[in-house]
Amino acid sequence: MKLKMKHKTLRLAALGAAILMISTLAAAQKRCTEDGSIRRVTKATSGNYETVTFEFVGSSLPSTIEVTNEKPPITNYGGDNLHMKGRAFKGVHMSIVPWTCKIAENFKASSKTIKDIRNSEQFEGYVTYVIGYTARSKYVGKTEITGPKSSKIVIKFKR
Repeated sequence: MKLKMKHKTLRLAALGAAILMISTLAAAQKRCTEDGSIRRVTKATSGNYETVTFEFVGSSLPSTIEVTNEKPPITNYGGDNLHMKGRAFKGVHMSIVPWTCKIAENFKASSKTIKDIRNSEQFEGYVTYVIGYTARSKYVGKTEITGPKSSKIVIKFKR
């Protein structure tokens, strides 16, 4: 009897978690127009460098921007393995970000160093992207740019 109750409790907990994730994803479908929200994330190549650029609405950047080394398995907020390409990984963690909108992504630019980019968290003011690339020694750093109508964080890798 206790075993049946335990399984029923586990099923209810899993159902609750699934409902929460679905409602969060449904809420995250509107356009990003709120000041401080991430408008778009893009990948580009210029000369001997490849970049991932986070563009924000307005003149301010998130209160916390942290770039960290990540190790596989790379998982999303729900604990699912993202199966990312690359030999090394950088996580870009941002907090106090309006998070309930659909972030536009454009990762079509051809690149040799950057192998994969994935949104691994977008929940309760936190947004995290993970970048898979060819080698740890290729990471150059991050640049923060603020402007009157938009601001940017540029993550740079040497080819």
